[in-house]
Amino acid sequence: MTSTVKADLILVHAPAIFDFRNRDDFALGWYASQESSNVTPIFEMHPLGFLSIKSFMAERGLDVKIVNLASLMLKHPTLDVEKLLEHLDAPAFGIDLHWLPHCQGSVEVAGLLKKVHPDSFVVFGGIVSTYYAREMMQYPQIDGVIRGYDTLEPFANLVSQIKRGVRGRYDVENLVYKDKGEMVDNGHSYTPEILNDVAIDWSKMFPKTDSLLNMPNLMVLPNTGCQQSCGWCSGSRWAYQRMMNVEKKTVFHRRSEQLEREITTFPKTESPLSVYTLQAYSESSPRLLSYLRAVSESGVVNSVSFEQFRLTKPSVLRQMVAAAPNLDIYINLSPQSHDVEISRLTGRGTYTNEEMEAWIAEALDIGIKGFYLWYTIGMPHQTHASVMETVAYSRRLMERFPDDKVVPTIFGMVPFLDPGCQWFEQPAEHGYTVFHRDLESHRKSLTQPRWRDAMNYETKWMKRDEFLPSMYEAMQVMANDKADFGRITKRSIKIVNDRIDHLRHLTGSIDREMEASGKLSSSLRRELAAHNNEILSYAADVALVKKPLSGRWYDDHTVPQDIIDACTSKAQAA
Repeated sequence: MTSTVKADLILVHAPAIFDFRNRDDFALGWYASQESSNVTPIFEMHPLGFLSIKSFMAERGLDVKIVNLASLMLKHPTLDVEKLLEHLDAPAFGIDLHWLPHCQGSVEVAGLLKKVHPDSFVVFGGIVSTYYAREMMQYPQIDGVIRGYDTLEPFANLVSQIKRGVRGRYDVENLVYKDKGEMVDNGHSYTPEILNDVAIDWSKMFPKTDSLLNMPNLMVLPNTGCQQSCGWCSGSRWAYQRMMNVEKKTVFHRRSEQLEREITTFPKTESPLSVYTLQAYSESSPRLLSYLRAVSESGVVNSVSFEQFRLTKPSVLRQMVAAAPNLDIYINLSPQSHDVEISRLTGRGTYTNEEMEAWIAEALDIGIKGFYLWYTIGMPHQTHASVMETVAYSRRLMERFPDDKVVPTIFGMVPFLDPGCQWFEQPAEHGYTVFHRDLESHRKSLTQPRWRDAMNYETKWMKRDEFLPSMYEAMQVMANDKADFGRITKRSIKIVNDRIDHLRHLTGSIDREMEASGKLSSSLRRELAAHNNEILSYAADVALVKKPLSGRWYDDHTVPQDIIDACTSKAQAA
């Protein structure tokens, strides 16, 4: 008899596009922004918050399991999703809609869950869910949305009530839900000053093995919110003040003791761990130093990286190196453009290129291991010529700082400008035009044949038709510059060039055929299907090597093999 996955709450991570398998009516892209996340274009990395929810509710006697449906669908191409969902048993299912690229897949998965489990409560959470909470009530498969930056306490309250058999009215803060088909809005009153977090127990998150494929890449989140008001980000100070029902305070920290406790649970693996510290730019120097000491003292971490908005004072850099003498420390900077005025308009860079270069040189002398520089296409006043000037400047940087010490990356802000960010809410004032505003329009756009139709914005300086050619050229030239300076191997640069050239061909063919006849030919659809299947067989990273889509910390470690076997076409045929 096939087993069943039972819990009080099952968290389900959906692919960005639900029916991505065997699609032949649009081209999946491969973009350099994935260098940092090692995922495919369906974004199978579930939020780190899933692990916090699991730990938090466990301390309150609630059993939570995580099912990464996106990961399972990638690893098992013939998996019958509906049949798989029949093997899940919970009175409540939670789905993340944190960033907008998941809007199509998350709502579709909710529909299947509601079909299979009509009596279970299907609830959403995340930044996008918060922004579109009331609109999401139009979908019959969505029972509720919990708004906010910290939903642990309200969410646990909701699951406890559902477990006890409560139906109808729920006394839960921040919850928008339906009672007998009518929307009920409980308001947005839960806004804690300090994150009500727990320490994630990494040692219990995975199978008992020390050879997980990509286990060495873990993440730590010390806070939520932001002090900066970058115009393109829905996690910014400006957006939080309007979306999260907060006023002056827009950064909410985890307690230092919880961070230190979490670090002690890092498992010992065959390869030393690497840790990426999310949102470290909002941490004070004392907290950052305390964190680095704890990571260093764990004895299982080899390198740590984090992002800084400003050029950290050399005195603090010296303290960082002293606090973690056995760690390789990497810093990410996001100047967005070589043009200081463009950087200023984005809300990020407050330093000149000359200041940054002098700072990098001093930081390397102090002992910082290296730097990743992030440049973005889609900024105010940014033209194609400006983008290519950024690429040329990046080449000069690599020439000045050899031996992999400085690695630049450029990528497009695609396909969406974040709902709730300043430029989305006030587009005309910042030179933007926004094409999709409601959730359903965004959902439909993701499966349009023409790539440009998925984009929800353009600027006065770069139209949607210009965006894709500019992005392809910038990425390709920078990648070849990286190969010239040894940042990319000859094998990898061939893969990059072949992929971008093929994407140019495919997207151009789609545009021509849609313009001519409004539909795609059979031959092009076959070519698109082959391309998409190839793209999905890679987890993109700097090395660009083909690898099994399993073993990463965010892959599925919940659904047992007998259920997988029962839900694949091979097993059904037998």
